Amino acid sequence: MARYCSHVLTLVTLLLILDNSCVCFCSNSTSICKEQEREPLLQLRQSLLDPFGLLSSWKGKDCCRWEGVICDGVYGHVVKLQLLFQPRRDETGILFPMEPKLFLAGELNSSLLHLRYLNHLDLSGINSNHGRIPEFISSMKQLRYLNLSFANFDGTVPRQLGNLTKLEVLDLHGEDENLVVDDILWISYLRSLKYLDMSGLKIGNARCLIQVINTLPSLSHLSLSDCKFQNFHLSPIHLTNSTSLAHLRYLDLSMNLFEGPIRSTIFQNMTSLHYLDLSGNFFNSSIPIWFDQFTSLVHLNLQENVFDSIEGGLFSFLKNMRYLKSLHLCFNQIREEISTTQGNSSGLIVNSLESLEICGNDLKGALPNWVVHFTNLKHLVLFGNFFSGPIPSVIGSLSNLETLDLSSNGLNGTIPLSIGQLSSLRSLDLSANQLAGHIPVSLGKLRALQQLSLYNNHLEGVITEIHFSNLSRLKMLYIGDSYNLSFKAKPSWVPPFQLVIIWIDSCKFGPKFPQWIQTQVEATYITLANASLSGPLPKWLANLTFSKLDLSYNQIAEPLPEWLANLTFSELDLSYNQINGPLPNMFTNCSYLDLSHNLIYGSLPTDIGIMYQVHTLYLNDNLINGTLPASLCDMGLFDLNLANNNLSGSIPDCWKGSLSFLTLSFNKLSGVIPSSLGSLPTLTTLHLNGNNLNGELPQALDYCTSLAILDLGENKFSGSIPNWFDESFQYLSILRLRENRFVGSIPPQLCSLSSLTILDMAVNNLTGMIPCCLGNMSSMIKSNQGNPFGSVAVAPIQRIVSFRDYDLDWDREHVVEIMKGRYNEYTKIDLQLVVNLDLSSNDFIGSIPEELSFLSGLHGLNLSHNRLSGGIPIGIGNMTSLESLDLSNNKLSGTIPPSISALTYLAHLNLSWNDFKGKIPKGNQIQTLDDPSIYSGNPLLCGDLLRKKCPGAEAPQPLKIPHPEGTHKEGKIEKTLFYVVVMLGYATGFWGFFGVLQFKKDWRRAYFSLADQAADKAYVVIVVKIAKLNRLRQSRSEQSRALSPAFSSSF
Repeated sequence: MARYCSHVLTLVTLLLILDNSCVCFCSNSTSICKEQEREPLLQLRQSLLDPFGLLSSWKGKDCCRWEGVICDGVYGHVVKLQLLFQPRRDETGILFPMEPKLFLAGELNSSLLHLRYLNHLDLSGINSNHGRIPEFISSMKQLRYLNLSFANFDGTVPRQLGNLTKLEVLDLHGEDENLVVDDILWISYLRSLKYLDMSGLKIGNARCLIQVINTLPSLSHLSLSDCKFQNFHLSPIHLTNSTSLAHLRYLDLSMNLFEGPIRSTIFQNMTSLHYLDLSGNFFNSSIPIWFDQFTSLVHLNLQENVFDSIEGGLFSFLKNMRYLKSLHLCFNQIREEISTTQGNSSGLIVNSLESLEICGNDLKGALPNWVVHFTNLKHLVLFGNFFSGPIPSVIGSLSNLETLDLSSNGLNGTIPLSIGQLSSLRSLDLSANQLAGHIPVSLGKLRALQQLSLYNNHLEGVITEIHFSNLSRLKMLYIGDSYNLSFKAKPSWVPPFQLVIIWIDSCKFGPKFPQWIQTQVEATYITLANASLSGPLPKWLANLTFSKLDLSYNQIAEPLPEWLANLTFSELDLSYNQINGPLPNMFTNCSYLDLSHNLIYGSLPTDIGIMYQVHTLYLNDNLINGTLPASLCDMGLFDLNLANNNLSGSIPDCWKGSLSFLTLSFNKLSGVIPSSLGSLPTLTTLHLNGNNLNGELPQALDYCTSLAILDLGENKFSGSIPNWFDESFQYLSILRLRENRFVGSIPPQLCSLSSLTILDMAVNNLTGMIPCCLGNMSSMIKSNQGNPFGSVAVAPIQRIVSFRDYDLDWDREHVVEIMKGRYNEYTKIDLQLVVNLDLSSNDFIGSIPEELSFLSGLHGLNLSHNRLSGGIPIGIGNMTSLESLDLSNNKLSGTIPPSISALTYLAHLNLSWNDFKGKIPKGNQIQTLDDPSIYSGNPLLCGDLLRKKCPGAEAPQPLKIPHPEGTHKEGKIEKTLFYVVVMLGYATGFWGFFGVLQFKKDWRRAYFSLADQAADKAYVVIVVKIAKLNRLRQSRSEQSRALSPAFSSSF
C-alpha cells in the first residue's frame, strides 16, 4: 500500500509543479531565491532547535539550495518547504513515524506568511513540545498541501483552517488524543480536498462525519484511525445516499470502537476502494462474503477483531477476490479447518495475492496444499494457531515467497527438503512446534535468507558449516531448546555471514568456545546458554562490541577476568556457572549484570556503587560474605538481588532513587528495617525473609504503596501488626509475616487489601479472634464468570494486568509456603495463581468465622495449633477450590459437616486433636483420604476408617432427606406401579398361551395329546421305580432273617 500512498502524494505534488510551471530541486536549481523569502526562512531557522544538524545547509544567499527548500525554477520563489523526511510506510500502508529530530523553541515563527508563493508546507515530525497549531497558517490561502502530522501539537485545531479552500492534502495525524477538533463542520469548506488524515484526534460533533465527507467530491484518501468512533458515527441513512464515497480509494477506520457484524450498508457505495483497514475494532460474527463486490480492493486488514469464521470458507473468500494483494486476519478467533477446498482450485493460478496473514487464531487441521496456487505469494504468516501434521512439501514451489512464519503451532514430522527451493526467502520461522529429525542441508541454499528461527522443537543431529554455506545475508539466527542438537564446525571456519543476533540455546558446542563467534564483529546480541561450554572466558570477547552476552547454564570456571571491564555491553548474564573467586575491583557500566548461582566468595567491594554502574544486579546464590556497603545506595539500582549468601550486619539506611525490586532473603542480616526504604515510591517487591532482623515494622513503609510482594518471614520482628496496611496498598498480593514475634490481634484494616492472595501470619504470638472481615477479601473469592484456569481464582489474572506498568518478572520471584503439610517453593505461573491463608501456630480463640467459607478461590487454609473452639463452618463446602485444609490441634467440637465432601479438589486434610464427634462423612474426594491419622485425637469420632462402628450403623439413614413426605408418596406410587406391571405380565403370558389353544383346534389336540403321552410316560416310570424299590426291600429283609440264627448261635 506504500506504493499507492506514494502515488497519491506524488500526483498531488506533480499538479502543484505543473501549476507553478517549471520547478526544480535545490541541487539542480539555477535560480537564486528572493531576498524577501530568504529572511523568513532564517527567522524560521532561529525558532528551531537542531541538535542533529539537519538544517546545517541553511546558509549562504541561495536558499533554493537549502535542504528541504524547493523553489520555482523560473522566478525563484519558494513553493515547497519540507523540513524532515516523510514517515515510513510498509508495503501495506502502515505508518511508522520517525523519531523527532527538530524541536520548536517556543512558537512557530509567523515569518512564513511572507512566503506568498508557498503551496506545500510539511512540518511533520517536528516536536512542537505540546504547543498549539498557529492560527496564522489559516491565512496562507495559497496552500494546497499542509502536513502537521506527528508534530506533538496540543489543543484545538483552528477552525480557520477552513479558509484554505485550495487545500488538496491535509494531514493532522496525531497521537494520544492531544489534538482536538471541536467541530468537524469546517472541513466541509475544503471542497478541493483529496487526502484527509485525522487519525488519533479527538473529534467533536462526530455525528455529522458522514454528512461532512459527502461535501468533499474529490476525496480519495480518508484516515480516521484511533478516533474512538462507535457504530452510530457511521449512520446508514447518510451512507445510503452518499455519492462522494464512490471516489474513495483509501479508507482507514482502524483502532476505533466499532462492534457487531460488519454491515454491508456502510460500504455499499465505496466501489472504488483499493485499501480498507478495519483492524483493532470489535467486529464479530463471520467475515462476510459480500467483500467480493469490491472488485478493485487490493489491501484488506481485519486483524485484531473478534471474528470467529469466514463466510463460505477461506478458500472461497480468496478465490472470489482475484485482485486482492494482502489479507490480514491476525488475532481474531477464527475456528475452522482451512486445509479443505470447495470447488475447483485451478482458478487460483491468476490470483494476485502477495501477503496472507492469519496468525493468532484458532485454525486447526493440516496446512492447506492449495496455497501452491498463489504463485505471487510473498508473505505467509500463520503463527499462533493449532495446525498439526507435517509441512507440505509443495510449499517449495512458492518461488516468490519472502516470509514464511509457521511458528507456535503443533506441526510435526521433518523439515521438508523443498524449503531449500525458496530462493527469495528472507525470513523463515518454524519455532515452537514439534518438528523432529535433522535440519536439512538444503537450507544452506537460501541465499536471500536474513532470519532463521528453529528453536523449541525436537530437532536432532549435527549442525555443520554446510548448513550455512550460501547464507551470506543471514543476520538473525535462532536455534535451540533441543538437547539433541550439536553444533560442530572446524576451528578455522569463517562464516559467510555477519550476524547481528546469535541466539543458540541448549545446543551442544562445548567444551571449547566456538572460534567462529569472534568473526561476528557486527553481533549485538549473543546467547550461547546451556551450550556445554567450560573453561575460562576467551580473551577475544574483548574485541567484540556486542550489547548483550548470555552464557548462562554452562560450566565456565575460574574468576572473572580483569579485561571484562573493557567490554562495552549493556547486559551480561553468566548465571548458573562455576565462576569462583571474589568480585574484581573493576569499573563496569552496563544496565544488567547477572552473576547469580555461581561460586563467588569474599565481600562486596566497598566502592561497588562507584565501580559497578548497573541498574539490575543479581548476585544471589553465591558464597558472598561480609556486610552490605553503603555505596549500594549510590548505584541508581532498579533491581538488586543478594539472596542466599552469607551476608551479615545491618541493612544500610541510605536508600533512594528508583529501586523497585530488593531481595536480601536467606542471609544473616540483623538489626532493624531502615526507614529510608520508605523513600522508594516505586518499590514493588521486598524480600527480607530468612534473616535475623528485629524490631517493629517502621512507619516509613506506609509510603511504599506500590508494593506487590512483602516477605518478612523467618525473622525476629516484634510488636503489633501495623494498621496502616489498608486500601492504599492496592497492589499488595503477597504478605508473609511468618515465624516472627508479632503480638496483638489482626487489624481489620488488613481486610481492605483487595489484591491479597497470600496471607501468611503463622508461627507468631497473635491473639484474639479471627476477624470476620477476612471473608470479604475479593482476590480470594472465585469469580462467578468463566475461568480459564478451572478451579483457580481469577484474581491473580487481574494482578497480571495491574502490574503491567511495573514489569514484574514472575520468573524471578520465589515464595515459600507450607501447603499440604510440606514446604513448597512457588515461582513463575504457580506463584501468580496460588491463593493461601495461613494463621497457624498462634493463640487465636473463639470460633472459626462462617464468613471464611465465602473464600471460594482459596487453595490452602491452615488454622492449626491455636485455641479455636466451636464447630467447622457449615458452608465449608462452598470453598470449592480448597486443596489443603488443616484445623488440627485446636478445641473444635461438634460433628464434621457433611458438606465437606463437596471439596472435590481436597488433597490434604488434618482434623486431628480436636473434640469432634459423630460419623466421618463419606463421598467424593474425602473418600480417597484414607489415612486414619487425619482424625486421630478425636475419641468420639466413628466410622469405617477408624474401625469403630457408629451407633445405628446396622440401619444407616441418608445424611439429608429434604422432603420426607414427598419421598414417601413417591415410594407408594412406585410400589403400586410394580404390582400393576407384574399383573399385566402375568395376564399377558396366561392369555397369550391359553388363548391360542382356545382358537387353534389342531394346536389344542396336539398339545393335549402331547400332555397325555407325557403323563403316561411319567406314570410308567413311577410305577417301575416303585416296583424296583419294593423288590429291593424284600430281598434285604430275607437276608437279615437268614443271618439272625447264625448270629445267635455264636453266643
